Amino acid sequence: MALVYKDFSEDASDEFWCAGDNQLFLTPYVWGDSRRCGIAWTEVYKIFFPCRLPSEDDEAVTHFLLGVLDLNQKKIDVYDSIYSEPYEAGMNYMQMYARMIPHLLKFSQFDKNHKSFGNVFNKFDIQWQRSPHQTGSTDCGAFLIKFVELLMIGKDVQQFQPEDIKDFRKELAANLWAHGEWKRNSGYDTPPENVGDDYESENETFCPKEL
Repeated sequence: MALVYKDFSEDASDEFWCAGDNQLFLTPYVWGDSRRCGIAWTEVYKIFFPCRLPSEDDEAVTHFLLGVLDLNQKKIDVYDSIYSEPYEAGMNYMQMYARMIPHLLKFSQFDKNHKSFGNVFNKFDIQWQRSPHQTGSTDCGAFLIKFVELLMIGKDVQQFQPEDIKDFRKELAANLWAHGEWKRNSGYDTPPENVGDDYESENETFCPKEL
């Protein structure tokens, strides 16, 4: 998204979305043709996407938060383990999604394939949701995963107590180990990385107390 956004404008034509990188990175998500998103957006009502705020300088300080794209309500709910109110860095980043996604959906003729989206492609609203707050400087990623887990089963994220994050980290570690054992025993090979993947970023990730 960030790679495409740098060249985006509100007057983007169909040719913009057909350009090499734009078509490679974004349109496969909408139609479920991406290995990282195997279900077409036309089949769902909400889309969860993790966000990592970019560092504004050479220091490796960044932060993870969760965006939830609500296709019916045409809004983006933000779950942030530091702030429950909008702030400049977070809002600037989420504006990228709020501005670009309606244009992408219009180009993809999304209204003809989604049962309840309608034919209005205005900029999406952005709404910060109340969320439990982290106390450690490296917990944002774990909180993001917990938010996804709770929201996917229809629970309120505020039911999660911040002091339980240590136990959740242990649960994550156990699940990753079990998954690794399954891969080893079954002979499954992880598919190769796609262009644009960020699995081996050299940036150390931790959450600043203030953004």
